[in-house]
Amino acid sequence: MPQFTKEQEKAINDRGHDILVSASAGSGKTTVLVERVLKEILAGTQVDELLVVTFTKAAAEEMKTRIKAALTKEMAKPGVDYRYLREQLNQIDTANISTIDAFCLDVIHRFYYSIELDPSFTILTDDTQATLLKERALREIEGEMLTSKDKAFRHFYDNFAGDRDADSPRDLLLDLYNFAMAKPEYKKWLAQLPQIYEIEDSVIGSKIWQKQIKPYIATKFSKLQEKIASYLTQAIMETKELAKVKESFTLFAQNLNNFVQAVKEDDDYDKQRELLRSCVFTINFRKSKKWDEDLLEFYNEIQSLKDEAKSQVFDTFTSFYAVTEKEQIKIMQESQKIVTAISTAEIKLIERFNQLKRNENLLDYSDMEQLAYQILSQDTSSSQMARDFYQNKFKEILIDEYQDINALQERIIQQIKSEKKNTLFMVGDVKQSIYGFRQAEPSLFLQKYHQFAEDENEHEERILLSDNFRSTEPVTQTVNAVFKSILSTDFGGIDYQKEGQLIFGAKYYPKSLPQASEVIVHEKKNNNEKSENEIDFSEIQMVLARIKQLEDEHVQIFDSNTGKMRDMEYSDIAILTRSRSDNLEIMQEFAKQDIPLFVTDAENYFQTFELTVMMNYLKIIDNPDQDIPLVTVLRSPLFNFDEKELAKIRIKSKNSNFYSALTSYVGTNDVLSKKCKNFLNQLAELRSFATTHRISELIWSIYERTNLLEIMTALPNGEQRRVNLEALYERATSYESAGFKGLYQFINFIDRMRRSQKDLAQPLLTKEAGNAVRLMTIHGSKGLEFPIVFYVGMQHHYQMRDLNGNYIINSDSMGITLREQNYRVDSLVKAMGNITKKQQLLEEEARILYVALTRAKQKLILVGDVPSFNKKVKEWSTELNHAGQLPLINKLSATSPLSFIGPSLRFDRHVAIKLNDITKSIDQSQKILFIDYQDEDTKFIKKDEDTDNQNENTRKSALLTQTVNKLYQFNYPFRDASETTAYQAVSEIKKAFNDPIDAELENSHLLTSTNRYLQPIDTKPNFLYQTKFTGAEIGTATHLILQYYDYTNDSADNLDQEIATLIEQKKLNPDIVSSLNKDQIDWFVHGDFAKDFWKEPTNLKREVDFSSLLSARTLFKDFSDPDAKILVHGTIDGYFVAKNGIILFDYKTDHVNKTNIDKSIELIKEKYTGQLRLYEQALNEFSEKKVIGKYLILLDAKQVVEVK
Repeated sequence: MPQFTKEQEKAINDRGHDILVSASAGSGKTTVLVERVLKEILAGTQVDELLVVTFTKAAAEEMKTRIKAALTKEMAKPGVDYRYLREQLNQIDTANISTIDAFCLDVIHRFYYSIELDPSFTILTDDTQATLLKERALREIEGEMLTSKDKAFRHFYDNFAGDRDADSPRDLLLDLYNFAMAKPEYKKWLAQLPQIYEIEDSVIGSKIWQKQIKPYIATKFSKLQEKIASYLTQAIMETKELAKVKESFTLFAQNLNNFVQAVKEDDDYDKQRELLRSCVFTINFRKSKKWDEDLLEFYNEIQSLKDEAKSQVFDTFTSFYAVTEKEQIKIMQESQKIVTAISTAEIKLIERFNQLKRNENLLDYSDMEQLAYQILSQDTSSSQMARDFYQNKFKEILIDEYQDINALQERIIQQIKSEKKNTLFMVGDVKQSIYGFRQAEPSLFLQKYHQFAEDENEHEERILLSDNFRSTEPVTQTVNAVFKSILSTDFGGIDYQKEGQLIFGAKYYPKSLPQASEVIVHEKKNNNEKSENEIDFSEIQMVLARIKQLEDEHVQIFDSNTGKMRDMEYSDIAILTRSRSDNLEIMQEFAKQDIPLFVTDAENYFQTFELTVMMNYLKIIDNPDQDIPLVTVLRSPLFNFDEKELAKIRIKSKNSNFYSALTSYVGTNDVLSKKCKNFLNQLAELRSFATTHRISELIWSIYERTNLLEIMTALPNGEQRRVNLEALYERATSYESAGFKGLYQFINFIDRMRRSQKDLAQPLLTKEAGNAVRLMTIHGSKGLEFPIVFYVGMQHHYQMRDLNGNYIINSDSMGITLREQNYRVDSLVKAMGNITKKQQLLEEEARILYVALTRAKQKLILVGDVPSFNKKVKEWSTELNHAGQLPLINKLSATSPLSFIGPSLRFDRHVAIKLNDITKSIDQSQKILFIDYQDEDTKFIKKDEDTDNQNENTRKSALLTQTVNKLYQFNYPFRDASETTAYQAVSEIKKAFNDPIDAELENSHLLTSTNRYLQPIDTKPNFLYQTKFTGAEIGTATHLILQYYDYTNDSADNLDQEIATLIEQKKLNPDIVSSLNKDQIDWFVHGDFAKDFWKEPTNLKREVDFSSLLSARTLFKDFSDPDAKILVHGTIDGYFVAKNGIILFDYKTDHVNKTNIDKSIELIKEKYTGQLRLYEQALNEFSEKKVIGKYLILLDAKQVVEVK
């Protein structure tokens, strides 16, 4: 962005009050945040007086890097306070620019004593270990409360577990834990959960009915009443053909009005129930073939209205009026007892889990926020001290991604906020709040969003950043077209049409750019067995075909870094999915087409083939009478039973389970029977082994007996498979270390993790993507941007499993289903909770879609394989109202992203083209393309099988010969490269750049090439911790002072001030000061050589790190690889940029023999000439000016020596 917009300027410069910045996608919020921090620093606020809270560690590091760069750039300007800015730059790494968890950890480290916490705690960073400890706490309190015959607890367990589902009550307690830990006063929150069930002798008088259910019913049906009334008043209703239609709707409307009036006037519950039951269409009507088009069109609309009305009545009745008032009161009272028991059990679980962690002196991430809040909120003197400390320390608190904050985090921020001492600066975008599963509460953002917009509010300000500097105009138009019909004040909390639309601001894109958004749709002909939530094979083919086509066309990408056009690379492409469940299939299809694919967040560990085989083997070791796991293992590469063999075994024993059939077949005495016997013998040995050994030992024994590691390593992607199997062994070890035992419990634990969608990530072999297509979830893509984005899975159904369970947890309530003798019935709290939760889930799904579409910079491509697509297009064409909005009832009925996208993009108003009809001119001239993908379009990706098979035998023979020769006659051509490192320090190779004039330098190009191992480099040198100092340590301290010496302060005690500052910053040990030769430092800084430093300090560069690539033949004689490079790394003490070139210098504290000073200096010159020549070469490579002089600063001799 060349300059800031008016709104950005306000966000950067406005001061003295709290500010909320609503920053749309691509609006430059991070740049604004960095610029604001810079302006604060320039205005005199020190960086350690700011608290900058980010959502992730990566965001915190990026923020620090950007602020450093901004400060460095500012320091280069003339007339600035160089010393002050240098101090700020030095403090960035230790400043409070971090995640909320890191800040909370700082609070705990400083004030641990106020909550009597052992300060030597360890952070529990392993999620698996934390989960295991929590499971252990759960099992302990479960066992104690069941054995103590706690009637309330048993009633709770009986209601949810029944005879079969023992995990249901456990899942409830674990889910409730996550909600409780996001609350500031979790005990109070848990204790108030039963209160909403309070009811006396009237349902209508209950708190939940008056505050939630009654307003919901009245609002819902008032909109239906208005809609019916508007249809009844239309002139077409007076026609004789629609007489029965009018009569039917008039009667329904009267009954509906009676019911709504009864609700508003708080009539008796059973009366309301009967009135709602009467809201039915008793008069039948049907259309006639003789009607004209207008009548038929109106009839279709009225029929849709009828279906809508019937649906609303049915949903309302089943939710709130399913039973009589007497039964409803009983349900609420019983439910209250159960919820009270749940609340009590949850508090015990939290306390036990905390106890287990404290016994090991561990803290997990939830502890950080909870304990920090305790420290800051208690009514004690130590808590007051903590609050005062942070309120006085921070002049401004800046919060990034404010839309993702939860109630506990908000309360922590408020504890350190003081109206008279500091201000809040909050940046976020409620349209990108997609972390509801982490208990993020976008309502906190929306509350301030509306509150700060009030005109009379002088102490709070709202700023809207709507200009999008990321995406091309077609992308912004597509995003606006979709979301202006979706997001509104009653759905999402924001009026997108008035306040949320993106404004195209990326005017730097060339007009000739291929940039049209695309919607690629294939009409699914038949519904196969694949889940509606999984990506279809056709979708993957569509993506592959379009990528191949883009590649063949050499599509141009505008590179914003260089300002030039270039050919598309695979790394320009990102494929975004809603979940990770399809990653394996996508990876396989891309591998077939030789297109590199990098999966950034593949949390599908237990879905991998090797883990599926292994977990099934463990299952049959525990219990072999399980047909599916048993057959899975038999069919696997471990035993290679084929379909015919399995069928043969089954035919012999048709009526038994498969394990019995296998055992029975052993007596047949044929080849297959021997195979069965070998398998059964191994299984019996492993079952016996499992009874006396640890689970981890059993797993390793399976690996050894079956050669599983070797078999899986030989398969495609074998290295990753092996790592996955080794990780299973490590996780089993971790499981047992946490105190758990038993194979069945381990299998059950893994199954529960999978069911609760807590799959683990595969251990990544590399974090470098290189030139590969990125495959990631939408959540994983947040904060990123890509030139070309494929959004797949438009038709995939939303997961609403939370609504179908026996409990629902919201921010302020927990609703449960009561188990009666022959049926289950939702309590009123559960029924209302379902409605609230459904809207929250659908609003978040809409925001997830927004995040996906706004990742695209140049081209956005939506992909879907849609059943009955043409029929859906007709339905979508009538869904938008006259204002272009999707009615709320339609939004709340959405089942997939296509429910939002379909009506918004007006498919019926566009002509679809074929994939091969896309041309460069069309791509450049159109805003959006609708592409009808046909099955024959797979020609873009299919390979010519006939050509591949022509000379197959010849190729195989040649390949075999070539492979044998390579294996048995191989001579590695670069053996010398394996005997050195590709990285060298200047100090190791400096002799190679000296003049070969001495006998000892005759073989300077024959440096010894050996592998070297580097010890970890401490961030602080040893002399900070010692009191006796060597010459080298004194020299290092002298270098440090010269590195930070301030050439803008010419006071007499400047040197002492510098030393004092370094000691204060913990960079210099005060004990070494007496050993320093201050006169040597004074000689240099006030000498003739340094006089220009005082005149132009910004031209002086010190402690400059560099890396340079040198040809290996420069260092090693007759090196085998002529193209090989060696990476050389070093640090230049200093150089000064003069008008005519660069003056390079290097401090030396070497001892100079004063009795023969000339010879001593000559020896030092010979020793370091090569080093300075390397520095010269590096400077000439990365600087605009060339080195015009090289000098050694000999401090011991107080001489400046030029090196030619």
